Amino acid sequence: MVAAAAAPDEPEPSPYSRYVDAGGIRTHLLDAGAGPALLLLHGGEYGAAAELTWEGCLPLLAERYRVLAVDLVGYGRSAKLRDFAGGQRRLMIRQVAALLAALEVEPVAVVGTSLSARMVLDTAARSAAAPGTPDRADPPWPLRAVVAAGIGLAPPDAAGRRVLEDFDGTLDGLRPSMAVLFHDPAWRDSEAYLRRRYAFTAIPGAWETAAAANLRSPVRAGGERRTHVQAPPRDYGGISVPVALIRGEHDRLVPDDTWRALAAQIPGARTTTIAGAGHYPQIERPAEFAAAVLEFLAEIAPVEVRR
Repeated sequence: MVAAAAAPDEPEPSPYSRYVDAGGIRTHLLDAGAGPALLLLHGGEYGAAAELTWEGCLPLLAERYRVLAVDLVGYGRSAKLRDFAGGQRRLMIRQVAALLAALEVEPVAVVGTSLSARMVLDTAARSAAAPGTPDRADPPWPLRAVVAAGIGLAPPDAAGRRVLEDFDGTLDGLRPSMAVLFHDPAWRDSEAYLRRRYAFTAIPGAWETAAAANLRSPVRAGGERRTHVQAPPRDYGGISVPVALIRGEHDRLVPDDTWRALAAQIPGARTTTIAGAGHYPQIERPAEFAAAVLEFLAEIAPVEVRR
């Protein structure tokens, strides 16, 4: 019998770390810089966290904005909770709304990537919908602009998504996800970075909260246990806030055609492709990613650069 490997030590917190009670959810975030608020949200794979997702971009963005990089509920250092009745994404939407209210942040530009990018666009679409439309019961966010990275009009590539979702909790079990997320060998093949991601999956409750997404009651759906269910595409044509879409040139989860189809659906959407990057250009090419965000935001609402 082979003994289980010892869990890694919990990652050291960032110097920008703080905690806020967001509607009863203990929420961890990185809070840096001053000026207009810029909210950064991470993706939805095992090991996702604000620190790993935004550490390269945060100092660059904080030169002009107050940057709030949040660990969504169930991820990073935030509380490990799951809403089986209302849905986890709705719980995240409520968490973010409560956080912004607690910090008295309004309005806010939001940068989302992968799972959170979809959530931000969905929130923007709901905010623009007519009263009485389904989902309008979700609390609104005071959005002034949206940057969505790593999504297209269609759901993510199914094969790549299965790799990200089928994680057994071991270091080697996390290894295949690196080739899905990253293109640059400096990141894709980095043992040190893999171990950092693994440390976040080993925080108590992190694996359990994420793995619970595959649980289905035998009472529902005719007793059939369904996994890897894809939601139908939403109509984003009514979004009224400025939107920028960013894609890594070699994103294995988001083909170029579905990304361009999304851009065509959103009025006035700006598009930027980051060369040499995969699904997470903000990690592989943080300077280029931050420059694209800053340029977009400067066009819609210029801010004074602090000296």
